Amino acid sequence: MFPTPRQLTALFFLSCITASAYLRADIVAGPMLGHIDMREATIWVQTDAPAIVRVAYAEQGQANALRWSDAVQTSNALNNTATLTLNAVEPGKKYNYRIELDGTLTEEQNTLKTPTNYVGRTPPPDLRIAVGGAHYVTEEGFEPPYQILGGGYGIFSSILSEKPELMIWTGNTAHLRDSDWASQSGTLKRFGKARSVSELQPLLARIPHYATWSNSDYGTVNAGKFYSYRQDVEDSFNAYWPKPVEVASLDGITTRFRRSDVDFFMLDTRSYRDDAPASDRLPQMLGKAQIEWLRQEIINSSATFKVIIAGAPILNPADNRNNLSYAEREHGELLQMLRNERIAGLFFISGGKYYGELTRLVQANSYNLFDLTLGPLTANSINNQDELNFFRMPGTSTFERHFALLDFTGPEEDRAISIRVMSMAGTELWQRTIKASQLQPAEAE
Repeated sequence: MFPTPRQLTALFFLSCITASAYLRADIVAGPMLGHIDMREATIWVQTDAPAIVRVAYAEQGQANALRWSDAVQTSNALNNTATLTLNAVEPGKKYNYRIELDGTLTEEQNTLKTPTNYVGRTPPPDLRIAVGGAHYVTEEGFEPPYQILGGGYGIFSSILSEKPELMIWTGNTAHLRDSDWASQSGTLKRFGKARSVSELQPLLARIPHYATWSNSDYGTVNAGKFYSYRQDVEDSFNAYWPKPVEVASLDGITTRFRRSDVDFFMLDTRSYRDDAPASDRLPQMLGKAQIEWLRQEIINSSATFKVIIAGAPILNPADNRNNLSYAEREHGELLQMLRNERIAGLFFISGGKYYGELTRLVQANSYNLFDLTLGPLTANSINNQDELNFFRMPGTSTFERHFALLDFTGPEEDRAISIRVMSMAGTELWQRTIKASQLQPAEAE
């Protein structure tokens, strides 16, 4: 017996209701803590379908004083990502937070902590940060035959167990392939795949994350300021890695933030890059405008340590297009500027490599500079036999997946950076300590 028209209509509406239930948005990555300051915090999240997202949060012990972020509508245009701002937080407090999707609160509750307002009140608090390099997530149907280019995702649990206050990613966070970089959709999907690893989610939710990019986040090998897909990849990167602050005077993803007595300056080694110039130009990677921004910021910094982060090694002297030294004149001018300004407390962190090392640049007329280069978190490692880094400190070459822990500790008059490089399982591979007193310019004559 065939159904009547009325029965067909009822079946149609029932199927629509059932389908809508299955299409209800859910979280596929995150929440991730972005920059947290004394009076504002950011939270990132990605849903599997367009949704209206909010964050409910309250100070611990004050559940009745619930606050809400403004609502954000996720959309397919940016892979349903959202960055939400919490503007009712105060210094030195812990807050519980939950994500709301389309009016329904999710069950998972997480916690964030705002920095203490110590300035002029107490000595600077100790600070522990985690630092990681290249992250590669394998994807069936897109990998080269008979090769596995990523793995060991349990490293994120090892990082979380060390209880850092924040994490810095030094580039190659997504690894765009030929199937990805030539379209906005492909780029967003690849960033989404990198973000979706289940072992990563607890780490994302519990500490703030900051990132810069390197060549594999950007597109084709050695692509720079003239790259045709530059805007697409920049939009994609910003959709997944919210910046602490937008630097209005610069192109690209340059940014900065402060925690305790440490200022972090995150440089962009792609947006100004021109390493195949015409005869009337010299190679560059940072550009004059970005170097001037850095100069102005560091001479006005009151922080004990000024940490400069880049997606390419800054002090490695080897002739390699992935080192800042490839742009020889710009490299020399940058180092000369730092000497001329007599800036205390400089320390460099870099990525863009598939091995780790600590570079020490010995200077006759200033203090020694150090550059901690991070190799892969989850990508495959390689050796550094092809690169003659004469400034590499003995015993610091690292040819396995790893991360670093940096502790900024000590009394106000005797601060120090303790560097520990750790294996996937959380075993210490090597360590060094650099005191703030070692990072002081000589007395002016």
